[in-house]
Amino acid sequence: MKIESPAVLETIFSLKRNFARGPAAPERVFSGVEIAPFKDNARAAVCISGDFEMSWAWRGRDARATAHRASTERANVPFILDLLERYSIPVTWATVGHLFLESCQRSGAGVAHDDMPRPKFNDRWDGDWYAHDPCSNGDADPLWYAPDLVRRILECGAPQEIGTHTFSHINFSAERSTPALVRAEIEACIHAMAPFGVQPRSLVFPHNIAEYSYLPLLAELGITSVRHRDESVRLAYPERTASGVYRIYESMNLRASRRYDYVAKARIFLKKAMERQAVYALWFHPSDSLEVFDTQFRGILRYIDAERRDGKLWVTTMRDLAAYCYEREQLGLQVTRNENMITVHLQRSTHLSPGGAEITLATNVESPPRMVEVEAADGSRNEIAVRLHPSEKGRQVSVTAPASSRSVRLIF
Repeated sequence: MKIESPAVLETIFSLKRNFARGPAAPERVFSGVEIAPFKDNARAAVCISGDFEMSWAWRGRDARATAHRASTERANVPFILDLLERYSIPVTWATVGHLFLESCQRSGAGVAHDDMPRPKFNDRWDGDWYAHDPCSNGDADPLWYAPDLVRRILECGAPQEIGTHTFSHINFSAERSTPALVRAEIEACIHAMAPFGVQPRSLVFPHNIAEYSYLPLLAELGITSVRHRDESVRLAYPERTASGVYRIYESMNLRASRRYDYVAKARIFLKKAMERQAVYALWFHPSDSLEVFDTQFRGILRYIDAERRDGKLWVTTMRDLAAYCYEREQLGLQVTRNENMITVHLQRSTHLSPGGAEITLATNVESPPRMVEVEAADGSRNEIAVRLHPSEKGRQVSVTAPASSRSVRLIF
């Protein structure tokens, strides 16, 4: 029998310490003007990621089971994209780099990808690390190559992010990998993604096994965020590491439960995230049953969309979330006030994040401004929209502008 009461469910998750407090948003307030924790002054952020792997994650199992997972994934991806487009939800697709290839072939010695280093050891199957690679093409072996699905992702009406899941789904633990292997895997992804106009900025560790001693190397290769698993922390603000790479704490994975309504669980987690100004990070395997996406995923997306339209949630990708947090931490503000105007000068001492970002400023006011004007980096001025929010101190307004702006003026 399923547990129907949301209050009982929340109590159960609390007793399991699913709501233990993690890192909070650092305060960024300058003379009464705050750089909001999230874009558009949302109460929480939603960051969804999918581990796009096809056969690469399941090789070493029974060949029939591997083919079943990969063929299910190939069939599911268009369905998932249709859902994401319907609800205008961006997702980070953590993609195995080999899937970008149109084809590959063995060397004269019969070795697949002989230019790639191998793990220190492999306890998942006997033989070479690339023993299962068919070394053919997408027409002959569509469960090992997926450039067609990559194009579908890039063409989705709701813009998606393509991140990396390494080139060959390697284990990142220090006992199995080396800096040379990690570098080669990410560089191979960069090379394979380049024809698609993609630069990987986000990484999901295969098997969710992290090796954080490699973060400086990952930062050097352009990675700005990783998905982080901590069994004791499910809701947190992104945490900037010493290397500059942001850890985005995983909240829950997508699945179905016989004991309770999984969409109800997501609502409880989202409510907690909004209470704490935290990130709700959901992840999924596209190779799971279609029923999970048609019921649980659809229900979660519908709820997220409703809360976003109410201004409570910012739905974003790992890349864009990290870019916002970076700009928020790097920017300083100089605020001047007179009777009819608040002028906010944006000051920075470092470069913009890759791809640039927007930033949201919020402040309490006695009455709404009649106009908000932003001065761009080139000196041009443009009027931008203002949002009104309820506040303990009366009215709060927020404006979202490019982080590269020189200044923002609120004119009353």
